[in-house]
Amino acid sequence: MPMAFFLIALIALSVQAVIVSHYIYSSVLDHNWESFVAFYGVEAPAKGPNVFCFDYCAPKLPFLAGWTSIGCFLAGLISLGVIWWKPKA
Repeated sequence: MPMAFFLIALIALSVQAVIVSHYIYSSVLDHNWESFVAFYGVEAPAKGPNVFCFDYCAPKLPFLAGWTSIGCFLAGLISLGVIWWKPKA
């Protein structure tokens, strides 16, 4: 059972790494957020000649896969600990 949690955590971490890679790639390419926003369904930052941005001028990073990875990794550690300290008779 713990190995299943660790495998799910590894897969979710890989998905989150791809999302972060696309996020960084979109920000480097002249803040070209159109493809990132279209694929991940997040809100695009305001853009235009009369738009000013003095704060965080990028869409929010989708982090569901990251939280899934963290949760499954912790669940794997907890189940491994339970199996280790309370073996079946």
